[in-house]
Amino acid sequence: MGRINAVLDEEVDYGFEGGGRHSTSSPTTTNGFSERDSRWKYPIHEYEASFGDIKDDARDFLVNVLMVVRGKRHDFMFKDWNDHTVEGQQLICGEVGTTDQIQLYKKYAGFGQAYTIRPIQALKEATIYEVSDAENPVAVPGTLDLLTGLFTPDDPWGAGPYELDAEFYVWVHLDDDYNPITINSWQANTARVRLVESPIEFTATNVPESWDE
Repeated sequence: MGRINAVLDEEVDYGFEGGGRHSTSSPTTTNGFSERDSRWKYPIHEYEASFGDIKDDARDFLVNVLMVVRGKRHDFMFKDWNDHTVEGQQLICGEVGTTDQIQLYKKYAGFGQAYTIRPIQALKEATIYEVSDAENPVAVPGTLDLLTGLFTPDDPWGAGPYELDAEFYVWVHLDDDYNPITINSWQANTARVRLVESPIEFTATNVPESWDE
């Protein structure tokens, strides 16, 4: 298995479908009560995308992609049109006075007091701001690994607070080893693919835990 630093065509058809799959255990006691718990710390996203009535040159590109990734074998990047940005989100960074490497992440909230955290990788772009003066945010200089979402500051972390703006893709692989392309008519071809998230394991310690009652 390898990771290809390239993005699948973003021009998917309407009808694009995708979202996070969670894995929940729910054993039931003899009195009928259930105690549900998550088997996975983070969801695995799944997508179904179609490319309809594409011209022959776009079809040829897609044929190349499907051959190069070798079915389910290799990972590549894909744009989740439902969820691909972070704007003005508070970010927990490294310990004050250190240049600790951190993992970028997205926080989902707005439903009561509950929230959940998701590491983000395959970044298109990202900027961390120091916002002790909210009227004059200052971009934090440093090195961002776009593939992993790991950021190392040039200077030691201060007291903050910090905020993140980012646009990101998702690491995925094909869900099937067979991915046909249909010829509908002259210069009109169609392909439909199913994709499964394939994140890179991370070890940074700044990512907070999700809410749990």
